[in-house]
Amino acid sequence: MKDFSFLLILVSLSLLGILFPEFFANLKPLILPLLIVIMLSMGLTLTPEDFKEIARKPFIVFYGALLQYTVMPLSGYLLSKLFKLPPELLVGVVLVGSAPGGTASNLITYLSRGDLSYSISMTTTSTLLSPLFTPLWTYVLAGKYVEVPFLSMFETTLKIVIVPVLLGMVLRYFLRYQINKVEKFLPFLAVFSISLIIAVIFALNSKLLKELSFLVLSVVLIHNVLGFLLGYLFGLLAGLDKRKVKALSIEVGMQNSGLSTVLALKYFSKVSALPSAIFSLSQNLIGVVLSLFFRRL
Repeated sequence: MKDFSFLLILVSLSLLGILFPEFFANLKPLILPLLIVIMLSMGLTLTPEDFKEIARKPFIVFYGALLQYTVMPLSGYLLSKLFKLPPELLVGVVLVGSAPGGTASNLITYLSRGDLSYSISMTTTSTLLSPLFTPLWTYVLAGKYVEVPFLSMFETTLKIVIVPVLLGMVLRYFLRYQINKVEKFLPFLAVFSISLIIAVIFALNSKLLKELSFLVLSVVLIHNVLGFLLGYLFGLLAGLDKRKVKALSIEVGMQNSGLSTVLALKYFSKVSALPSAIFSLSQNLIGVVLSLFFRRL
């Protein structure tokens, strides 16, 4: 689909989410089914061969996880210190930086024409490592231990990412001819779905948007952009091909902000959850806009 149509759908639905928050907030139960449909549609474009290189070079997946758990927590901490954020907000920025990769990164990679198998492998790996690294960085940089709900997180990753993708791949294997006929419509389905999800996120955070301070917004946006930028640069330094560089940039830049929000509310305060809520908005919006640029590479 044309990039202009892509951007038009995104902007239109985002504005509607802001203008009609009550209507779009009621669509929150649709987020999970939409994500599952998106991952199923992505699975329809994959074959087992796409994962063979990942199996031959597993170190590139761990390289992505290493970046995820160094670039984001450390840059979040340094930015918080540089901008002299109060302790409660510093904790929130560190916490979202210490979270594993988010499932939305797989969709943005797909829209960017990046290496989807690499993205899915990194998301799964960082989720598996989260019980170690998320509490470790939060303790080292913020001074408090948090307990990551690993089993529920892995179950969510299994239901939203792994099972739908595998089902899509199975359907492609048995119904290759039928899938080829509808494959050209899959990007539109993905774009509409992520735009609707962003509209719902905007609606759910409509009050937050009115209360944002420029300082907190600046720190979160810079943190987010640094993740995308450093992920891209480290991908080039590692000699990865362009499709993997795109995937790595997106994986490092996009966090499981839902997890960090829950942990902030449970172990710290509502103020500490603020950076995660803002990060959720910024990473999706920046990610979709970035995918328009990446599609041209």
